[in-house]
This record gives sequence, C-alpha cells and structure tokens, in this order.
Amino acid sequence: MKSREELRAPYWERLRREVGDDITDALRDFYELYTDELIDWFAGIYDVNIGGYYYSNSARDNEGFLPDAESTCQALGFWNDSGMSAECGGGFAGAVPEWMGEDLCRFISSLQDADGFFYHPQWGKDISISRRARDLNWCVRILNSFGKAPEYPTIFDTPQSESGESQTLIPEHLSSPEKFDEYLVSLNLNQYSYSKGSELSSQIAQIQARGLDGQLIAFLNAAQHPETGLWHDEANYYGVNGLMKLSGIYVSTGNLIPNAMNAAASAADAIISDEPTTSVVCLWNTWVAVSRVCAGLRKSGGEIGARQAEEIVKMMRERGVACIKKSKEKLAPFKKADGAFSYKPDSSSPTSQGVPVAIKGTPEGDVNATVIASSLMLNSIYNALNVPNDARVPMFFECDRRRYVELLNKKHRA
Repeated sequence: MKSREELRAPYWERLRREVGDDITDALRDFYELYTDELIDWFAGIYDVNIGGYYYSNSARDNEGFLPDAESTCQALGFWNDSGMSAECGGGFAGAVPEWMGEDLCRFISSLQDADGFFYHPQWGKDISISRRARDLNWCVRILNSFGKAPEYPTIFDTPQSESGESQTLIPEHLSSPEKFDEYLVSLNLNQYSYSKGSELSSQIAQIQARGLDGQLIAFLNAAQHPETGLWHDEANYYGVNGLMKLSGIYVSTGNLIPNAMNAAASAADAIISDEPTTSVVCLWNTWVAVSRVCAGLRKSGGEIGARQAEEIVKMMRERGVACIKKSKEKLAPFKKADGAFSYKPDSSSPTSQGVPVAIKGTPEGDVNATVIASSLMLNSIYNALNVPNDARVPMFFECDRRRYVELLNKKHRA
C-alpha cells in the first residue's frame, strides 16, 4: 500500500505547475501540521450510543455535556474537506458506516421541536438568535445529506403570508420589514461587525425565506466603510472577521460586495500582520474573506468583476509564500498534544454562541477550531490562490477513511 506522501506526489507536481516552486514548497511545509492523530481524535469524540460528536474531550469526559449538532456537522464536513470521502461520491453520507448514518439521523431528528427549530437537552430553548439559527442550519444540512427531511416544517417551509394556523416559529424580528429594520439598527454593526455579522449570516436562509434579503443588503451597503471595504471602524482582525461573515451574505444572495478591491486588500494585509491572534478564526477568516470577495466579483460583477478577481488572485500569488509561512507560524501554537487544534492559543473555548461546550481552560483541541485549522484552512488558501481542484493536494485519502471507519466500528462493536 502506498504511503500518504506517495499518494500526494502527483498532486504536488500538478500544484507546482500551477503556482510554482516557492508556493508549493511553502504549502508542503504547512502540511506538516497535520498527522494521523487527527483521525484518531475525531473517532474518539464520536458517541456511538447517542449518534453525535462532542465538541471536545473535556465535553466527552464530564457530566453536563452532550454531543451537539454543530460539532457533529463540522466533524462530518471533515470527511469531505480532508479528501477522505473523494472515492465515496464526495459526500460524508456515503463515507460513514451505514449504522452510523442511521444513528446520526435519529439523533438529529430527536432535537427538533414542533416549532420547527432544533434544541439540545443540555441547553434548552433559552439560547441566542445565532445559536438557534446555526443549529437549524446544521440539522437540516445533516438530514438532507442522508436524504431525510425534518419531521416538522421549518421556517424555510413556511409561506411568507401564512393562511391558517401554523406551529412554525417566526422570530419576532423577522415578522415584518418594520421589525427587521428595528433589529438591524440595534446591531451597532460598525462596533460589532464580527459578532453581529455572524448573527446575521447564521440567519440568511431565514431572512431570504421571509423576503427580507433586499432590505438587509441595502442596510449593509450603507454601513460599509468604503476606504477599507470593512464594516468595523478599525482595519484589524476583528474587522476582517466581520468581512468574512458579511461577504458570505453577499455571495449567497447574489449581490456584489461594494469596494471589493479595498476589502480584499484589508484581508491580505491582516494575513501577514503582526497583530496577536486571540483565536484560530482570525487566521482562517482572513483567507476566507479574500476568497469570498473574489467569488462575489465572479458571480455578480460581470466582466469587470472577473478582471478584478484576477487582480486579487495575482496579488495573493505574489504574496503567497509570505502569507502561507506567516499563517503557519501563527497557527502552530494552536496545535495541541492530542493532534487537534484549540480555539484559543492555550485552550478550547468553553462556550459556543453563548452556551457551554467544554471545561474552561482545558488545553485541548475542539471540533470547531480543528476543522477551521485543518481542512477548511487549506481549502481557503487554495480558493484565495484560485488553484484548480485537480491541483489541490488532499490532506487524507481512502486509506485514511478506512482506518477511521475501523476505529468507529470497533467502538460500535464494543
């Protein structure tokens, strides 16, 4: 059986022809962050009795914590984004054991309430807007991936003008254009572009279902700082993090991001800056922001947008070696002894969207940070450099998937 590096060899050669020796060598060095321990760690936080993934080892090992939908969907996404599911149709539904798919769907379905949203027993219904919205998105995604549908209708299924009674919950701030405007004004976006941008982006499917996306885009256009392309008052990590969240709204709704060139430049500057990184998302979000700005230009900018996207890619390739090396330097402290990555440099985050997910201060990896620091990070670098799919070097292969499956089967048989 070929080693992983032997399997990667033809991909490295294709990448070298695409981006040259220097960027290829920088990426080969970057890949040294990722080891077999990653797969072992993911297998270790899957609960075969419940049918979901925990956020971290401390969540698995302490009372009061349970598997959750976000960790589960992110862990499943790793099967796809790491390359392990490539020979299974490209999706995790075909990559995981059959028994596991059944258990996953049973677990996710058990979380849905008659109001259409999904709630966890460890958190209840008294949760933030973003927590509720994200869990709705994660749960629907998992069920749909396995060819299933939610048991109860969701806000996505509810007509804009309801006739008759419906148990489906319509959040008050999405109940009318007037209520939505009040909500938008209350966000104070220029001070909290990342946290509130995250809240908005988590709801975009609901906002579109309510026909309020045009109103949102008009609000965002008016709130942006043209000179930086950011919504935050300062051009720093926090501002670029906000760009990452809000640019996704423009791409998903098919609207052109204003001042896109300035926005991309702000993100590229953040990648190689010496600003201290307080969380792993700072590193990933910069690359995602660049790629999303380019995606928006290509999707909605016509010929001019396509040319601007090419200019951004040219800039990123010229700065590629410095950006990749700086990213690895900043990312290395987040890697923990278990092979996974932590949300903060010294520990995983004890909360997620306002709810408890791990023991505070534990020097451990967590699902959110690990998928961000590994498969998502690599894919975002390739996107920002506009590397074709066939020239991207997989992190893992079919042989790794088989080992992962065997680890899960052993737990299932135990």
